[in-house]
Amino acid sequence: MDFIVQRKCLETRLNALSSGMLAGQGLSAFARDGVAIDDEVNLLTRQSKMTSLMGREVKAILTALDRMEAGEYGYCRICGSDISSEHLSAHPESPFCESCSA
Repeated sequence: MDFIVQRKCLETRLNALSSGMLAGQGLSAFARDGVAIDDEVNLLTRQSKMTSLMGREVKAILTALDRMEAGEYGYCRICGSDISSEHLSAHPESPFCESCSA
C-alpha cells in the first residue's frame, strides 16, 4: 500500500507543531507585561498542558513516520489487521485499527 498522502499529512502537521512549540516559548515573557500573577500562573499552566499535548502528538507522528520507514505502517499494533484507509485518513498517526482504538 502507498501512503504518500498520509506521509505528507504527518509531515505537514509535524512542521506546524514544531513551529508552534517554538513560538510558544515566548508566551511567558508576553504574559508578564501588565498581567496579574494569578493570570500568569494560569497562562503558564495552560501553556504547559498544551506543550505536553503537542509533545505527545509530535511523538505519535514521529513514531508513525518510523513505522512507514520500517514497512509496518497501516497494520494494527494490537491485532495485526490492516488499518482502513478511512481511519488512516482521519488519524494518520494511529497505530491501531478502529476496533482496537475503541
